[in-house]
Amino acid sequence: MISNHMRRHQSGITLIEVLVSVLILGLAMISLAGLQSYTVKYQLGSANRAVLSMLVGDYAERVRANLTAAPGDGAAGDQSKYLYAVAWSDQADAPVEADVDCAATVCTDANTLAEWDMANWRQRVRDELPRGSVHIAGTMRDGLTMTFMWQDNDFGSKSPVCAANQNPVDARQCCPADLPKGVRCANFVIVP
Repeated sequence: MISNHMRRHQSGITLIEVLVSVLILGLAMISLAGLQSYTVKYQLGSANRAVLSMLVGDYAERVRANLTAAPGDGAAGDQSKYLYAVAWSDQADAPVEADVDCAATVCTDANTLAEWDMANWRQRVRDELPRGSVHIAGTMRDGLTMTFMWQDNDFGSKSPVCAANQNPVDARQCCPADLPKGVRCANFVIVP
């Protein structure tokens, strides 16, 4: 004879099934949180690349509009105000303002306009990128090499140092040797 207790069918779920379901749900939530973290990180990288593209275009337009003061081929030669060779550590303070405000006064001198252009553009670099700095060298004929440097708190390692004969992929993101950890770089060569 079978007892009444054994005849009953099990209904509902057991505690072990609930615990396994909660464990699976917890692992899924942890994975989603990690995915969200990477998404935010890549969105910031994408935003920085868009800002860099706008800054490069803005600089090129400023030089094109004032070819007399352009580096190398213009009358300014290698002393052009459009060149900027200042180390990262020396760019910690806000950019120095130009002596003449060409927005308020008509600037007829090419060098005065170039100085005003660069003061405003460097301030824009500082505003658009976290602790944004820039280094510009070269000539109009051979191309202007622009190195943007900015603080990236999510990037805890030291950026690769630029070297001669570097492959093009590494050359786009290499940095000068004297930069601290957490600083990222992007290099562009333009011919305005």
